[in-house]
Amino acid sequence: MFLSSPLLKKLVLLAAVAPLAATAHANGISATATYTDSLVSPGVYDYSITLNNTGTTTIGTFWFGWVPGAGFLSAAPTNVISPTGWTPTVTNAGKAVRWTTTSSLLAPGDSLSGFSFDSTETPAQLLLDFTGTGTGSGDPVATSFVYIAAPLADPGAELVATPAPEPSSMLLLLTGVVLLGFIRRTVRA
Repeated sequence: MFLSSPLLKKLVLLAAVAPLAATAHANGISATATYTDSLVSPGVYDYSITLNNTGTTTIGTFWFGWVPGAGFLSAAPTNVISPTGWTPTVTNAGKAVRWTTTSSLLAPGDSLSGFSFDSTETPAQLLLDFTGTGTGSGDPVATSFVYIAAPLADPGAELVATPAPEPSSMLLLLTGVVLLGFIRRTVRA
C-alpha cells in the first residue's frame, strides 16, 4: 500500500538511481550519437551511427535501443556491422544491438562511425517512445548506453541517438538564409 502511489514509486526509483547517475558523471563517461537512415530495399532501412565521446574517459561498449533490462527495437536488426576492432551482438531477443571492444577504445573527444544495422523498423518508428510495459516504457526507442569498458562493468551513461541532419536539408537551410540576406539587402537599397 505504501508504494501504490505512482508518484511515490517514481520518487523511490529516483532515489535509487541518483547515486548511479552521480557515479557515471564522476567517472567522466558521457556521449552523444547521431544516425542516418537509407532505404536499402523495399521496407528495409540501413541505420549508420556515429558515436561521439563527450566525456573524460574511454568508451568500450555502445548499446543501442536499450536500457538495463529492456531492448526497444520492434524489429530484429540484421546485417550488423562494426568499426574496426569492435564486435557486434544482437541482444534482448533481437530488441537491441551491443558493440564492444577491448582493443579499440573510443578516446575522450573522439568520434567513431561504422556502427550500422539493417531493419524493417522505419525511421518514423525509431523516433517514437517505447510503448512496452515495465522497464523503459516511455523512453525513446533510440535510447542507448555507453560503458567505459565491458558491458555493465561500470555505471555507464545513458544517451538518446538522434537523426543527423541530411545534407539536402542543410543545403536548403543555407539557400534560405542566403536568399533572406539578399532580400534584406535589396529592401535596404
